Amino acid sequence: MKDKNIIITGCTSGIGKKLALELDLMNANLILIARDEHKLKNMCESMKNKKKHIRIILNLEDVESIAFNCEALPRRIDGFVHAAGVESVLPINNITYKRFDKIMRLHLYSFMEITKKIVSSKRKGNAFNTSVVLLSSVAANNGGIGQTMYSASKAALEATIKTLSKELRSKKIRLNAIRPGLVDTEMTERWMKRIGISSKTELNDLQLSGVAKVEEITSLIRFLLSDNSKHIVATCIPIDGGGFVGKMG
Repeated sequence: MKDKNIIITGCTSGIGKKLALELDLMNANLILIARDEHKLKNMCESMKNKKKHIRIILNLEDVESIAFNCEALPRRIDGFVHAAGVESVLPINNITYKRFDKIMRLHLYSFMEITKKIVSSKRKGNAFNTSVVLLSSVAANNGGIGQTMYSASKAALEATIKTLSKELRSKKIRLNAIRPGLVDTEMTERWMKRIGISSKTELNDLQLSGVAKVEEITSLIRFLLSDNSKHIVATCIPIDGGGFVGKMG
């Protein structure tokens, strides 16, 4: 990862934050996109190579402003990890177009805008490879009650990589998604409260091999970013501990 230029969204919490800290130690050049300036600043202060990373303060739901705010991106982008996301548990009667649009903006539309920027800056003759990794979810094809909007937005991401991989092949841009199950993150803790799970022990029992640690997810992402995975293209890789059991199965 040394000296590779890698964009990370959702980099101030959960999987995105852990990945950013790991890649910093591996001497990558990071373009960190987050909406909370205070959180991003505090995270960068703890980094080994904080002076060489680019910080972009941006609310990804404001899709119309992404192109302008991403003018600072370097022309060469070796990797892009779209880790920004939000949980959603709502019954159908509470689903509105405004709420649906908001989650699609964060999960799908913002990804498209950043990818367009990467594509437009890369020439067909450029020799370097670009690896794009999206964080999907097991909910993309097996969502729980109330996850309609969340599941639909993640399924849309997975469908997008299938077609874009064919379109962007000539520019040496490959796309993949990972499909995590339950991971020990802040988002999972919020989801627990929404569905009435009160303890980590109960949560651990929902997944065949228990809840994953964040670093177990980031290790797969780092592999997909590397040239060692160059023949893995347009795939959605489950990393879900064998799936749900019990009342979630």
